[in-house]
Amino acid sequence: MQGVNFDLMRHYAVTEIGETGWAIVLKRLGHPGREYVIGQTYPDAEFGMVAGLVAQAMNKPIPYVLEGFGEAMVPEMIKVYGFLVNQRWSYMDFLMNMQSLLESAFQLDAPGATAPPKIRASRVGPEEVTIVYESSLRACAIVRGACRGAAAMYGVEAVITDEKCVLRGDPTCVITVRRRVN
Repeated sequence: MQGVNFDLMRHYAVTEIGETGWAIVLKRLGHPGREYVIGQTYPDAEFGMVAGLVAQAMNKPIPYVLEGFGEAMVPEMIKVYGFLVNQRWSYMDFLMNMQSLLESAFQLDAPGATAPPKIRASRVGPEEVTIVYESSLRACAIVRGACRGAAAMYGVEAVITDEKCVLRGDPTCVITVRRRVN
């Protein structure tokens, strides 16, 4: 897992539980005072542990935390990687290009790092995209949150539905995103 993800989780966690709460998470993790370096990689399992400890501190389930993290991640990533986003893209175009954006961002920060999760998007209508998410992390909530964060960034309303989910025993996660048209 790329350090940028840990740094983004820190931003989200500090917003939700404060600096003191984040310090407690790091202490419980066994790394008091740790600073995650954006250009480095860390074990995937450590990210799961961090998310679990943040969830515990918030008294919320892990999927809730991951979805909130995904939503908060979009504007933070745009601050750093906005130059990768075509200014003419619509919300649907952004969703269609999430995989290539992630790959480009990760290659900038950690060349040679493990590939980001697979996010395959296909347009099934003018205002509808189906996203297939495949990752050993089983963190489809991050993708749902990123879809919500992107909707906020584009100023649109979206209906996001889990059609299939590995957490319910399905082989992959399939998420349908429909832009509400007024």
